[in-house]
Amino acid sequence: MLVYPNYKKSVINVIASVRKFYRIGTNVPTLPEIDNVLRRMYKNVVLIILGGAGENMFKDCLSPTDALMENMTGYVTSVCPCCPAAADVSCLTGLSPAQHGRLGQTMFFKELCRTVELSSNLDPYSNQPVAFANIADFVMPYENIFGEIADSIIGGVQPFSIAPKGIKIAENKSYHKVAETPARMFDLIDKIADTDQNTFTFVSWDTPAKAAAKYGCKSEQVRQILKDIADTVGGLSRTLTDTVFILTSSYGMTDISEEYMLNLRPAICDCLVMPPSFGGRSVNFFVKYDRRSDFERLFTENFSEDFMLMSRTEILRRELFGTGRLTGKIYDFLGDYCAFAISDKSLKFRALNEKHRPADKAGFGGFTSDEMCMPLAVIGTKQTAKWKRPFVENITPTNNDEE
Repeated sequence: MLVYPNYKKSVINVIASVRKFYRIGTNVPTLPEIDNVLRRMYKNVVLIILGGAGENMFKDCLSPTDALMENMTGYVTSVCPCCPAAADVSCLTGLSPAQHGRLGQTMFFKELCRTVELSSNLDPYSNQPVAFANIADFVMPYENIFGEIADSIIGGVQPFSIAPKGIKIAENKSYHKVAETPARMFDLIDKIADTDQNTFTFVSWDTPAKAAAKYGCKSEQVRQILKDIADTVGGLSRTLTDTVFILTSSYGMTDISEEYMLNLRPAICDCLVMPPSFGGRSVNFFVKYDRRSDFERLFTENFSEDFMLMSRTEILRRELFGTGRLTGKIYDFLGDYCAFAISDKSLKFRALNEKHRPADKAGFGGFTSDEMCMPLAVIGTKQTAKWKRPFVENITPTNNDEE
């Protein structure tokens, strides 16, 4: 089943509900299933964003009696493209990819005249650094929501962020903590929730994605990771007070059965201005002006059963990358065509100076339900009068607040 991003019910709308709770203005629709729980005014809000764990992965790996499955309120969609570079920044900012400009894992920057892998700041073909500073942060800077939460009219809210080593999250008036294991992550959550102040904790956890890429989406390793998270969240929800857990994912993954090498189709490569970018299941093409009709015909003949080819005009018209005011850089990064996977296949372009890398067993970026549908679980704990009354009294009523 194919699923397209729904920007009225997506991971961006999860962030909109958090912003609404802290009385921060937003033009994005919020989610009633989160708003109705947050209306009870919890002292601690814990938002856990899992990387790579879609709704179907949860259903395959967890039993109906697990805490997360029992508290599942439905699903939301990822953004487009549903890849870490785009979706993770959307979860940090509440902006769509069309607004923050990070459209894929690899993107061509005219400032350097090079293709750059956003997560590593390396040339994906030579594996060499492209600049001393992170080029994506320099060209497309963004601010996460932590500063707005710390400055909200509720007052006295301390943001925290937790992530494994290697995931960079700007502090922006928050405290960042590194956790290498789920046990350490939940130990930090327990200690933060026990402090004598209102807290917001943002957890970015990409362990499911790494395990799925190495072992497959239905592997025992992935199942054990999700099982440990579900069991620990369930245990904490029974021991902590005045705390609400919101758990979702930024993007999902699906098992890959075959990787097509574009290099073995020289007729298609001859139509291109430069190597493709973005990723293996959402692929961005800059095409020679006088070869566009040839490219459409050749791509359709070779890949129409596995990929949906769309022109830049159609992508922007359908608002696949998001609504709202577009960043001007989108016209630099978005090519003439994009191809989105609709099956279990992937595309690969291997440059002459690129070392061989074994293919991942699972990938992201397509329009399948495995990749686009994200779980949404909301678990509230027991509330105490000690914290609820001071929290409510700290709020200054505004005309924009909804009852």
